Amino acid sequence: MERIDRVTVPPPDEAATRAAREAGLGAYLRGFRARHGDGTRVLRVRGRRALPVLLLAGAGLAVPALVTRWAGPGLGIPLLLVPFGALGWFLRRSFRRPPPAPLRPGEYVYLYERGLVCPGGAGAARAVPWRSVTAMHQDVTRTYVNGGYTGTHYAYRLLTEGRAEVTVGGFLNEETVPRPADSQIRELAQIVLDETVRRALAPAVTALEAGERVAFGEVALGGEGIALPSGSAPWERVRDVEWRGDGLVVVRTAGAGRWAREAKDIPDFPVFWTLVRELFPQAREHRH
Repeated sequence: MERIDRVTVPPPDEAATRAAREAGLGAYLRGFRARHGDGTRVLRVRGRRALPVLLLAGAGLAVPALVTRWAGPGLGIPLLLVPFGALGWFLRRSFRRPPPAPLRPGEYVYLYERGLVCPGGAGAARAVPWRSVTAMHQDVTRTYVNGGYTGTHYAYRLLTEGRAEVTVGGFLNEETVPRPADSQIRELAQIVLDETVRRALAPAVTALEAGERVAFGEVALGGEGIALPSGSAPWERVRDVEWRGDGLVVVRTAGAGRWAREAKDIPDFPVFWTLVRELFPQAREHRH
């Protein structure tokens, strides 16, 4: 794995090393192919070669047909070789697998002992110490085209002190077995989840044992019940808590009605769901 990582991800440069040192991140562990940024998803548009192909194919049929009509088959038929020869050359050149391009700074992330470093352009790099993360929002979305699964988008938004944030993520077809060089986002995602649980679970349990409530955005959990924007309800009045396959979390109570939010909108959702399952064992999980 290390050998492949060194090939696909360049080693930390001076800016990344300096950022990690100033943030006290400790030793460098490895690099991951994963995108990072401010959370804006950028889609690459492909398939624009179809128009030239159609034009050449049309010329390959139209030109010889016209020449055959005007000058006879003796001249028109040999002309078939010209456009179709050009079409074959274009197809071979257009659809030939290009050599792998070097990764850009926004396409890889460095993992250190105590945090991440996200390289930037113009010799810049941003350190994200785990200790500075105040909340994490996860967004894992399976995508389908014409009813067929095409892949899963991973995005993990890390909110840090000072209201700054960074999002790391990637795309992976989970129905295939990807090579490590294709996508390492699943392994990086597990590290982010583990660090989230390590940071937030123990303090939350301590607060619950002390009789306090633990807030996760607009909802709060306590040993005696759950507090929703519409009101509070003891656990014995909670009828259902469900994490649905489409990512929606639904809470139904006898007193406070129905509350529904997407899991990605609930900060530190892995900790939230762990506590819900402990406080309300009947909670149901229906994920893809």
